[in-house]
Formats: sequence, structure tokens, C-alpha cells
Amino acid sequence: MTATNGDRLVLSAVNAPYRRHIDAPTLAQCLRSGDVGTWMVHVATFFVDVRPELVVRFAGRHGIDLETLARTYRSVRDETGERSPRLEAELVKLDVAAARDFRGFAKAG
Repeated sequence: MTATNGDRLVLSAVNAPYRRHIDAPTLAQCLRSGDVGTWMVHVATFFVDVRPELVVRFAGRHGIDLETLARTYRSVRDETGERSPRLEAELVKLDVAAARDFRGFAKAG
């Protein structure tokens, strides 16, 4: 899958429920900075509705380290109450330090 196709796949899931569409650079900046501004619902949808492996690949393609990704996920989760147990498990499995206290998931190994 090319980077462009990967981004299109992610954005089709993120933008589907909404009239206003986020683009890949804006989503990446929200994830990188942790400042989601007016894009909160899009970022929450990214974390909850996109398959964890695609979330991780998107981050990698856009130069976002997994620690930053996990911190932004935690912030959005705490703000919205929207959780992704599958993403939490994936981040624990990848041994992301910022994800070590996600409850209910043993470190895979």
C-alpha cells in the first residue's frame, strides 16, 4: 500500500461521518502537537474507528513517534470518553512507555 493510498484509507474512515473533512497534514499535526483544536471529533474517530495497525502506520508515515501518539490518544480519550481497547492493546504490545498503564491489557510477549 502506498503512502497516498494509506492516507486515503484512513481519511475515508475519519471523514465519513462528518460534513467538514480533515486532510492528512492537519490530522498529522493534531497528533504530533496534541492540540486538536476544532478537530476533536475527527481525531477521536481516527483513534476509535481506524484499525490499530493503520493508526500506527499513519503515525510512522508522518514522522510521529509512538510515545507522542499514545499521549495524544490518552488526552483525546480523557477529554471525550471515547476508548479504543484494540489500540490500547496494540500500543502495550509495541512496548510504548506512555501506554504501560492502559488498564486491562497485559503486555504481550
